[in-house]
Formats: sequence, structure tokens, C-alpha cells
Amino acid sequence: MMNKTLLLLTLICLFAISSHGQGYSQYFDGPDNSGFGQIPYTIDSGANNIWQVGYPFKAAFEYSPISGRNAIVTDTVKPYPPNNKSSFILKVPVFKPYGIYALQWVQRFDFDSTGDGGLVEYSIDTAKTWQSVFDNPYVYNFYGFNTNNVGTLLSGQTGFAGKDTSVQDVWLCFGYSWLYNSKLDTLLIRFTFMSDSINNPRAGWMIDNIMSRITMIHTIKNVVMKDYLKLYPNPSNGRVYIEAENLLEFHIIETMELIDAQGIIVERWNNIPTKFWFETNKYAVGKYMVRIKTNKKTETLPLVISRQ
Repeated sequence: MMNKTLLLLTLICLFAISSHGQGYSQYFDGPDNSGFGQIPYTIDSGANNIWQVGYPFKAAFEYSPISGRNAIVTDTVKPYPPNNKSSFILKVPVFKPYGIYALQWVQRFDFDSTGDGGLVEYSIDTAKTWQSVFDNPYVYNFYGFNTNNVGTLLSGQTGFAGKDTSVQDVWLCFGYSWLYNSKLDTLLIRFTFMSDSINNPRAGWMIDNIMSRITMIHTIKNVVMKDYLKLYPNPSNGRVYIEAENLLEFHIIETMELIDAQGIIVERWNNIPTKFWFETNKYAVGKYMVRIKTNKKTETLPLVISRQ
């Protein structure tokens, strides 16, 4: 029985990747020959933008780019200058109503420790607003990097910091139903490098082998749930996580309400992913109810907020 179950799960994974895992890639080596479509990218046209596509002739990045000839680097030869802010943007099409969207890339970086670093953001409103992917409840998962290399940048935002010249395989994932429900046809991902006024020559940031795909089953933390909805930890003195059952169809949380003991709605969220979290620090200690309405059903779960 166990062998049959494992075989079924394997077939489901293969089906998810082959049949539903439509993907795109960008290896920065000219026309893409991987069998996927190519991810369009745009480097900001400002005179101070130092992102370049080419071979990284720098000691910190001295290796053949994983895909072959080129990578995208904050200048392929010179160290990055002070007082710099440079960006490039990926444009990924949105065309499926369900699944998990995954963007994967490899990177190395060598930043000064004074606030220089790299920021990754997304936009679902054609670049009108940008949101950092770091510690963001709308991001399904963001992993593969050394958490010791995450710090506060000059902008006050969280980003990649310090030095990590080993090759890191980074994954950024979103709930695809949430993207699809946002009525956009293109997801924008922006990579921004920034440096302060101190001129301490460093190699900067190198990114290569960007790949994009949709899968039905996530690669990590994909636990079969006993109940349709899960809320944890409970009681909570900080962050509360909400997860709904994974369904192979369009699936979002249409509304979520935090209701106090007097029946007053103290917070309401609209159109959020089926994997989400919120902080409890701003709410009074006590008993609450969390009413969650997905496009499938409505359930109300108890929650205790504490300070211990």
C-alpha cells in the first residue's frame, strides 16, 4: 500500500511539472535553448545603472557562469561605486488560475557591511507600487539563501547583505490563484542594488540561471492537512499563520476577519493567498475569532492572543 501511495505521489509530481509546469527561463546567454520560453528583462536606462550582462571578471565571482557564457552582474569588471542605486526588472506572464508560481535563480554577492546590499521586490499593479519579498505575508515562500546574509539596507528595507560568494540556489514562490485573481497578465520582479557614500571596493551582486514555472505541489513544507483550514500557533504572542488545503483549482481567501470577544471586527483582509500570516502585537490580549471565507467555504476558528 505504501509503495502504491509513493508511486501515486511521484506521478502527481511529474504530471504537475510536465503538464502544468509551463515555464520560462533567462540564462543571459542569448537565445534560450532550454525548451522554455525566455523571460524578458529590462535594465533601467539611467546613466548610473551598473547592471551588465556578460562574463563576470571579478575574483569574488571567478567561475564560469553556471549556464555557460554570461550572467547579469553589477558591472562585469569594476567594483561597484559609492552612492549607487541600480535595478533590472523581470516580466513573467500570468496565465493559470491555480497552482504555485516559483521563480528560481542562482546568485553570489560581495557587499560592504555598511548598509550596501540587494533588494528583491514584486509588483502586481504594473509598477505603480512595489513590495519587498522579504518577510512578506503575500509571499508563499522565499528560501535557499543564508539567513545570516539578510540585513537592513540604506532604504531601511530588508535585503541581501554582507558577503556570500558561494553559489546559492534561491526560490521565490507565490500562490498562483492570488496572482491570477489580481487581474494582471504580467508579474514584475525587480532586483535593486544600492550602496552608500563609503568607497570600499567590492564585487557587488551576480545573478544567473533564472527559471520560472508553475507547479501543483510545492517542493518543501507540503504537509497533507487533516482539516480544510489550519491556524497556528494558538495561543499566539506574535505571528499567526493561516493555511488552507491545497486544491488543484482556483482557490483564494476572499475575506478574513479578526473578531474580538465583543463581536467587533478589529481587522479585515480581502483577497489574500490561502497561505498567509499576520502579527498580533498591535491587538489587545484576549480571546478572538478568525472568520475565513474562501471561494469554497466559510469557517470560524478561535484564537487567543497573549504576551507570553
